[in-house]
Amino acid sequence: MMRRFLDRSGFSTVSVLIAMAIVALLYFGYFKVNSTVSEKKVGIAAIDASRAVACRANRQTVERAIVMWSVNHPDDVPSLEALERDGIHVPSCPEGGSYELVGREVHCSKHP
Repeated sequence: MMRRFLDRSGFSTVSVLIAMAIVALLYFGYFKVNSTVSEKKVGIAAIDASRAVACRANRQTVERAIVMWSVNHPDDVPSLEALERDGIHVPSCPEGGSYELVGREVHCSKHP
């Protein structure tokens, strides 16, 4: 009688463990698929935001370089080409936009 009870309880324990493993796989698989889609959206938004910040930092660097260039060339009109001719590196937009100088402000074709 005791032997029969142990066999049944062992079988039910194994079946419960298998059922729990299947439920856990389905549960974590579901959240893995759903979180991957949202994580990609968040990741892309973060990359775009970081590129916009990097572009703004590059434009500020160019604006500071123009101020320093103007100290040595008080009568000349500043331009990006003039900076390059004097050996001042003009960084570019991380997304491939082009910089344009309007007065002493630098504008990007991709980032307002």
